[in-house]
Parts: sequence; structure tokens; C-alpha cells
Amino acid sequence: MSMTKKEIAELEAMRSELQLVAALRWTEPIAPDVPIPEGQKLSTGWVTGYNRVDVACSSSIFHSYGRTDKTTCQSPCKLFSTKLRALKALRYEMERRFAGELARVDRQIALEPQPQ
Repeated sequence: MSMTKKEIAELEAMRSELQLVAALRWTEPIAPDVPIPEGQKLSTGWVTGYNRVDVACSSSIFHSYGRTDKTTCQSPCKLFSTKLRALKALRYEMERRFAGELARVDRQIALEPQPQ
């Protein structure tokens, strides 16, 4: 039996709501697992930043985001070995930031006079 357009729309709305509810959870922090290399070596991996994940590389003195062939910026950085680890770390960073914003709003709500 086929569904009507209204039933399909209701099913899609329920799926969206379930995804939203499932997104509100706490995850474990994930630390970078590729250390800063020593000497003239170049390590490659993934980094998080600006709400996204990028390929990256690092030497003992410099780093680069968005490329893995040479460094272009000062300061070395630790990297994630896989994109999956970097995405999980990004999710953790974002949930902490958003939770902080929600807590700030909750504090403001608490300061407002309550209706009688």
C-alpha cells in the first residue's frame, strides 16, 4: 500500500525530529594522536577548525592546513590520524561551545522576573 503525500511528509518530519533528539548527547573528547615530528620530518593527518575538518601537515617548526605536501604557517601542530577521529573531535568541540551558549541563555532566563 502506497503512502499519501501527507503521510510521507509526516514520516519525514518524524525522521528529522528523531535525528534532532539523537544529536543532543554528550560524546567523549578525542585528542590528536599524531605528534609533532622531530627533525626535518613532515607528518600528515587531519585538523579541526572553523567548524570543519581539513587535511594538514606539520613539521617540527611549521604547519599547513588544506595541504599535505609542504608547510606554510609558523608553529607546529598535533594532528589526527584519520578524518573520522577529527570529525569526532569537531563534534566534541562544537557540543561544548553550544552547551556554553545555552548555559549563558539559561543564566539570563534565571535572572528575568517570573510571572505571578
